[in-house]
Amino acid sequence: MPSRKSPAVPLARLCRRVAICSVTLAGCVHYHPAPLDPAQSADQFAARRLTEVQLRDDLVRLMPQTSTGWPPREWDRAELLAVALTQNPQLAVARAQVTAAQSHEITAAETPNPDLTLQSEYARHDPHPWLYGVSLNWLLRSPERRRLEKQIAGFETGDARLQLMDQAWSVRSALAAALSEWEGGRRRLRLLAELAAAQDRLLDLEKRRVAAGEDAPGELLISQQARIQIEQQEAQLRAAVDAAQAAVAKALGLPPQAMDDVTFNWPDWGEPPLVDDDVRRGTREQALLSRSDLGQAMITYAAAESKLELSVARQYPQFVLSPGYYWDHGIAKFPLDVGFTLPFNRNQGEIAEARAGRELAGQRMLALQAGIYGEIVAAERAERIARESAAAAERQWDAARRQKLEADLEFKLGAVNLQDQLSAGILAMRAELEVVEMRAELQNSRNSLEDVLHAPLSGPELALAKSMSSIVAGAGS
Repeated sequence: MPSRKSPAVPLARLCRRVAICSVTLAGCVHYHPAPLDPAQSADQFAARRLTEVQLRDDLVRLMPQTSTGWPPREWDRAELLAVALTQNPQLAVARAQVTAAQSHEITAAETPNPDLTLQSEYARHDPHPWLYGVSLNWLLRSPERRRLEKQIAGFETGDARLQLMDQAWSVRSALAAALSEWEGGRRRLRLLAELAAAQDRLLDLEKRRVAAGEDAPGELLISQQARIQIEQQEAQLRAAVDAAQAAVAKALGLPPQAMDDVTFNWPDWGEPPLVDDDVRRGTREQALLSRSDLGQAMITYAAAESKLELSVARQYPQFVLSPGYYWDHGIAKFPLDVGFTLPFNRNQGEIAEARAGRELAGQRMLALQAGIYGEIVAAERAERIARESAAAAERQWDAARRQKLEADLEFKLGAVNLQDQLSAGILAMRAELEVVEMRAELQNSRNSLEDVLHAPLSGPELALAKSMSSIVAGAGS
């Protein structure tokens, strides 16, 4: 019965090849589940504190000087920014995006897997009734296309890194704004408490004068309204301070209660030092050439350039090699097929879209650069105006203090009464409160300028400028 035994040899060979493929598949990566537990993650977040040992280790990596004492008795802006850079959840998302982009680079660099096809056929009345076969479809990607696809994937990774840098600056901006609001609110609350005490003394004096018939009842009403306004301002400021403290905790990646009893020190708040002209020009030029969002636009343009080059390369055929083996009813065959797409349209549509995409990316980059230039000029002008306003408020405060000193002296000499002395003191306190408000505006303008430049101009944060770049460079590793 040769017709029944003849397929045994090719069938055995086919089985051996299938066994080899099974062994190859045994080396594949296995899936390991990683379920999320919302209850556990919520408890872990609520337990976060600034005194954690792990947090100290993270800060020492960025700021070695923090290893001298832990936790710090007073936190400065640089230390809190270092906490934000390591703990903020949005930055963790951005780092994960960098890792995802790097994974795409691996995919782009891989050689496409071939398609394996197993065939069989049975002819009932044939002396050799069985046909067995195996074939492969192997895409032969050209080295140029592979290089361009790897290059595009690399651009995506660079864009993800710059998005991480941009997100880091967004976190820094939110933290600086919240800390400024927190510090300014605390200083104003302290002054309002002193003003309330002085207003209470004046109100008691007015009550006695009205009761003695020395003043009209309307004078008492004016003092009472002034006292009510102070209470309203205090209530609004307490709410603003609580909101600022919560915003600080959010920027740090901590629960709001973690900021309770935290001592924060910002000695030059409201009085940012002047920046040297050379430093200002250097940071302005750096922002106009390499700010993170501008870098993203430039990478987008470079990726569009590579996509256009890839579209041009696709107008040429891409070959598919299809080798195989068949035991065709007693005859061994070794076919070798070559397939490709005939580029009758020369890929004109894709090339036109890629060329338009490159033009769009270029115009967006130029528009962004022009916008950055305008933002820098406006921010510098706003800081200059705020500095002049703060100086005017300080001159007014100096005049009010001199008037208070004169009133104190005249009261001792009997030239004025207690009411005049208290009124002069209240005017001096209100002038000081105005100075604090103008300094808050000046600090906000400095924060805005630094945010536009994506660079700190003064303070302890200067020591972290290089660390922020190193964090981005090491993301995803």
